Parts: sequence; structure tokens; C-alpha cells
Amino acid sequence: MCIKVRHTQLEAFLCVVASLRGRMQPEARPHKMNVYEAVVPKRRGPLPQVCGMVMCVVCFLLGSVCMSGVPGLGHAAEQALYGLCVGVVLHGACLLVEEATAHFTQRYNGNVSVLLKACVCWQARACVCVLAVACVLRGEALSVGELGSVLIIASCYLLLKTTGVLAPSAIEISEISESQQMNVAHGLAWSFYLGYLKLVLPLLEAAVEKYNVQSRGLSAEGALGGPWASRLHILLPLSASVCAHLEDDDPRVCFHDNLPPMEMDRAGVRKRVFKNSVYSIRDANGQAHYCILESATPLLTLHQMSEEGSAGFGVSERRQQVLLFYRTLRGILEASPDCRNHYRLILLDDTNASEPHFLSTEILKHLRQQEGEEFSMIQPMAHSTLPQQEEGLVVANGMTPPLPNQPMSSTTLMISGLPRTLQSEPEENSEY
Repeated sequence: MCIKVRHTQLEAFLCVVASLRGRMQPEARPHKMNVYEAVVPKRRGPLPQVCGMVMCVVCFLLGSVCMSGVPGLGHAAEQALYGLCVGVVLHGACLLVEEATAHFTQRYNGNVSVLLKACVCWQARACVCVLAVACVLRGEALSVGELGSVLIIASCYLLLKTTGVLAPSAIEISEISESQQMNVAHGLAWSFYLGYLKLVLPLLEAAVEKYNVQSRGLSAEGALGGPWASRLHILLPLSASVCAHLEDDDPRVCFHDNLPPMEMDRAGVRKRVFKNSVYSIRDANGQAHYCILESATPLLTLHQMSEEGSAGFGVSERRQQVLLFYRTLRGILEASPDCRNHYRLILLDDTNASEPHFLSTEILKHLRQQEGEEFSMIQPMAHSTLPQQEEGLVVANGMTPPLPNQPMSSTTLMISGLPRTLQSEPEENSEY
């Protein structure tokens, strides 16, 4: 009998834990992938380096087999390495002449070590040091013939490097720019976050509460309610075409009112005003849905740069920069605990959008998706098959499990969860 009671208690405990996990899990679960987010470029991996190492080993083994009957294979490989290293040093010397004569003070502030590091990368310097040590341990100097071979290989490398044959490809340049965040999109994303979103999003909930009070309650027309009430919906069209009035893109998207302005002192400007707008989005039945909505203003900068010839930024690069802007901004906001659950990035492929209500349709998809995520968190335990509560059974911080077919209250759901830190991992609410 005792074993049966304990087994029943264990089943009740497991059911409660599973229910709690099922309710709390959607809180950190990212929303479903937007159909347009499949075009967002991922960060490049180390596959080219791996392939290069594999090909290097294969070519060396094939060369060894082909030259198995030829004496001096090791000396030939040694001379080739010496020649390539000398070529790298000579190319760095060529760069040093330009930098030292024309840019030493302006770019390097008169620092010789910084100048030398900029002309020759640390990998090349390390390789030269290793080969210098190997040359010393060799025990004998290079012969005149070996020295001539080294100089010929170095001159060939220098010729190919100077003429641009060994110049980095477009993929390598893109990888360097993305890994070191040197693109235009990276700067615009950080500026948009630090100069605007980081200041506005933490205060958005209070502004919405004040706005609802001014609107005479949640039942009034234009009041913000629902899971998206205190979230700023940011539109990011891939064409970077941002209109001053969203009604021009879709008549179903109409301006309704402004939130109470936020004032703060910034960069010498006293009481600089930040203001967000509330829009009504009407569906096919004419029902209005209200949310805080705006377009990402940095995309307007990208669009204008693509039309300026002096910016060196063409239309072909604009779409790629928009995608990098979206990816960078999404990563920044996901890592910000102050901005979590206060934003929603809406990526729009409007390049071939001929439908007159394309914008409202996409916005409504995101609103319904957020509403579905909210409902998935508060589903009652109506279908749970918990056994009748046993006397003395206590679970999860002293709370007793609910009776059969009895939904858990919000208080029980909040208290019976496991302890959580105040600063947990950022929750994804704008990626997929």
C-alpha cells in the first residue's frame, strides 16, 4: 500500500513538473520563421580553411609520389618555403615605403611598432621567425644555387601579389568586413540601437500605460492591448524603400495617435523628444488592430546612399546591406536584457510586392503569431489526468498540486516554478 501511494505521488509530481515546463517553455521559444528570413545570410564557417589544409596535404603527398625518384625533395620544399616567406617580407617592405612616407603621422601617430604590424600580419612574422630558427639549426648556409632559387620564388610571389593575382577575392573581403563588423550595415545597426532603441524600448511599457489611461481605458477605441501592446514593431523592407506615411503603401494601415513623448537630455540638447506612433491595421473584414509601428530609419539612409555616386554604394549592394543590418540588429537586441519583449522585427520582401494590401497582411501575420504564442503559455490543465491529491504531498517550493481537472491559477504558475535569476538569458522574440 505504501509503495502504491508513493508511486501515485511520484506520478502527480511528474505531471505537475511537465505541465509547468510546457507552460513556461514557449516564453523562451522563438517564433516561427518568417518566410523572408530564409534569405538572411548566415555567418561563414571555417570550411575554406579545412578544404585548404586537406588540399595542401593531398598535393604534398602527390608531389612526393611524383618526385620519389628525384633526389633533393626536402631541399626543394625548403627552398619554396624560404622563397614564399621572403616574398611576404618584400611585399610588406613595399607597403612600408608608402605608409612611412605618406601616412606615418596621420594613420599611426608616429608609432613604429604599429606601422610594422600593419604592413606584415602576425602569421607571416611568426612563419619568418620559425624559418629563421630552422635556417640556424640547419648548420650550413644556403649555397649560391639555393639562394638563387629562393630569390626567384620570392620574385614570382611578389609579382603575383603586386599585379593583383593574389589579391583577396570578393568573398574574402566580405568575410573580413563581416567578421570585424566593418560594413555600413553594422555601423547603422549599432547607431540605431545605442542612439534610439536602447533609450526608448525600456520606457515603452510605461508610455503605453499612460497612453491607455489617456484613451479612457482598454475598451476605448485605439487602446493598446494584447501581447503586442508594449512592443515596437519595426518594419525592414528589403528594398530599403521607407515612406514617410505608411498609408501610401497600404490604405489599411492608418495612423491613429502618438504615444506620450519621452524627453531626455542627449548630446547637449535639453529635453530631446522621442515619440512613437500607434497605427490601426484593418483586416479583410474591416476590424481594426492597434499596435506601435514604424519603419527602421537607417534603411532610409541606405537607400539614399545607393542613389549617391560619391558614396560608393550601389543598388546591387543595398539588399545585402539590408540583410546584414537585420541580422546585426537582431543579434544586438537579443543580447540586450533591457530591450527583451519590447520589440518585433518584421522583415519584408517588398521588391516584387504588387498586392495593394501586402503591408497590412504581413503585419497582421505577426500580430496573430504573437497572440498565438501568448495563448500557448496560458492553456489550462483541463486535459490533465492528475490523481486525487494525496494528503501531505508537497511539490515545488511548498505548493500543493492542483486537483484533477482544475486549472492552475496564475499565482500558482508563478510561484511553483523553479527559482530563476533576475538576469536570465535573453529571450528570442524576433528571429524565427
